[in-house]
Amino acid sequence: METFYQAIKMILVLLFGIGQMVLPKIPGGDFPPSEPVERGDEMKYVQISADDEGFDIWRPFEERGGYCYGLSMILNSDGSLDTWSASTGPGDLIDIVNYKRWSKDFKTSSKEVTALKPTAETYDRAWTCDPGTVKFGDYYYIGYTTTEDIRGVGNVACVARSKNPQGPFIEKWTGNGWGTEPAPLIEYTGNPECWGVGEPCFVVMGDTLYIYYSWSDEHGATTRVATADATDENWPATLRLHGECIPPKNGGDSADVKYLDEYGRFVAVFTEKRFSDESYVAVWESFDGLTFRPSGFVKANTCKKLHNCGISGRADGHIAAGDPVYLAYAYAGADSEGSWGNWATRLHRVTISLSDEPKLDDSTETNNDVIVTHRKGHLVPEVLTVKAEHQSYTVNKSEKIWIIAYDSDLVCFPLLTDLQFDGYDTSVIKTVGTTIIPVAPGDTRVWVHWHGFTGDFVVHVTE
Repeated sequence: METFYQAIKMILVLLFGIGQMVLPKIPGGDFPPSEPVERGDEMKYVQISADDEGFDIWRPFEERGGYCYGLSMILNSDGSLDTWSASTGPGDLIDIVNYKRWSKDFKTSSKEVTALKPTAETYDRAWTCDPGTVKFGDYYYIGYTTTEDIRGVGNVACVARSKNPQGPFIEKWTGNGWGTEPAPLIEYTGNPECWGVGEPCFVVMGDTLYIYYSWSDEHGATTRVATADATDENWPATLRLHGECIPPKNGGDSADVKYLDEYGRFVAVFTEKRFSDESYVAVWESFDGLTFRPSGFVKANTCKKLHNCGISGRADGHIAAGDPVYLAYAYAGADSEGSWGNWATRLHRVTISLSDEPKLDDSTETNNDVIVTHRKGHLVPEVLTVKAEHQSYTVNKSEKIWIIAYDSDLVCFPLLTDLQFDGYDTSVIKTVGTTIIPVAPGDTRVWVHWHGFTGDFVVHVTE
C-alpha cells in the first residue's frame, strides 16, 4: 500500500507540478536575533500595499464548507514560510491548529499536520484556535483562544510550546510552569456573557516580549498589550498588563503585530467592516509598542468579505529590510454563497513603505469581486491526520478502538490495516489488532501509527 501511495504522489508531481517537501524535525526560523533599532521618524507614516491580486492557499469544500483561517506566519532564512491556522477538528473538537511549511515559490509544501489541539478533560478541552506564533530561546510558542464555556463566550488566551515548528505543542502553561494542565495566560475579567479575551500575537524586543490580544466586551472590541521577561523560561509568570493600545474598531477583528526594523516602529494590521463588501485591512503603527495610531489601509487588490488577517515576519516578530512580506486573510462566507465558517484563505505579497501623510479615506478604492468556487474533490485524497475516534477511553473490559483518518475534504474514513500501537504501559493494557485489553487499573497514553502518520489517545482502566 505504501508503494501505491508513493506511485500516486509521483504521478501527481509529474502531471501537475505539485509535491511535498520532507520536513525535518528541526526549527526553521534561523535568522540571527534582531539588533536594537533606532526609533523611527514620527513625521512619516507606514503604508502597506498588495502587489497583486494574490492567490488562494486554501478553499472551502463543496457542500461541507470548512475553513483554514487566522494564519500566523514565520519567514525562514531559506525563504520558506511556516504557517499555523485554525481548522475544524475531528470528532468533538471544534478547532485545532494545523501547521504547514511552504517552499519559497509556493509550488510545494509539507504535509499539513496537527500542531496543537485541546487536552482532554482540561481547561482547553473544547478548542484551540486563533494561533499566534513566535520563537525565542529554544522554543516556539503558540498563543491561542479557548474557553470552558461551549457557547464561545468568556474566552481566555492560553499558550503552548514546542522545540519544533510542527509541534506537537503538548507543553502548555499551567499557571506555574509547563505541563499538560493548561491555565490562562491572560484571563478575562469582564462580562461573562461577552466574547472575552484571545487571538494573541507576539513580538520580541531585546529581553522583552510584547503580547497583543483582543479584548471584546459590551463596550466593543479593542486590542490590548502586555509585556513579559523573554529571558525567563517561565515568562508568563512575569506578565505585566498595560491595557488598551488600539481603541474599539469599526466592525474590526484581531490585530496581528510585527516590528519594522527598517522604519523603527511596530505595525499592526486588522480587518475593518469585516464580512462586508466594503471590508479592508487597516494599518496602524506605534513607536513604543504601547500606543498605536492609524496610518493607512489595504483595499486595492484584496477580496470582499475579508476577515482575520495576518502579516508575516521572522521568528521573533520582526520584519527586516529586504524580507519578502506576505499578507493573508480569510474571506467570504458570512452570507449569500456560504454559511458561517465557509471561508477561503488568500495570500498576497505586499510592499511596505513610508509616506508624508496618513492614508485614512478608503472610499475611493474598491475590493476585487472574487467569487469563491468550491473544490470538486481530488484524484487521491490527501490524508491530513490520523485520530482515534475519541481522545480518551474508560474501559473495564476488552474494547475495540476505531482509528480514523481525515482527508483534505474533511471526510473521515476508518483505518482497518497497517496500524501499529506502541508507547503504552504494558502493565495497564495490551493490544491485539485494534482491541484494547485491560490488564490492571491505571492510566496510559497510546500512540497509533499509520503510513507515517501518528496520533494518540488515553486509556483509563477501572476496576
